[in-house]
Amino acid sequence: MIKIELTDDEVTTMMVALDSYGAQKRIEWLDSRDDDDLTESGSAEWCWQKLFGFQQDFRNSIADAIGEGEQPNNTTNASVDPFTLPTRSTYEDMK
Repeated sequence: MIKIELTDDEVTTMMVALDSYGAQKRIEWLDSRDDDDLTESGSAEWCWQKLFGFQQDFRNSIADAIGEGEQPNNTTNASVDPFTLPTRSTYEDMK
């Protein structure tokens, strides 16, 4: 196992390079019909997907650590199920 530490910006730069490389290999394949070009394009896509997954896991862990997306415990923000609201007929029954 190899451990490499990269910043978020470095991972993004690598992903952009992989995307460009893969696109270039697909264009080359259109001219050459050489299966090696498609294989290299697929490898670039695979690497891009791996980096994207790692990057998303990292970003989610940061968001979890700082509590991003959490709602304060405030009853005015409570969700209401519109299907449980009393209708006119059930309201009359509740009197």
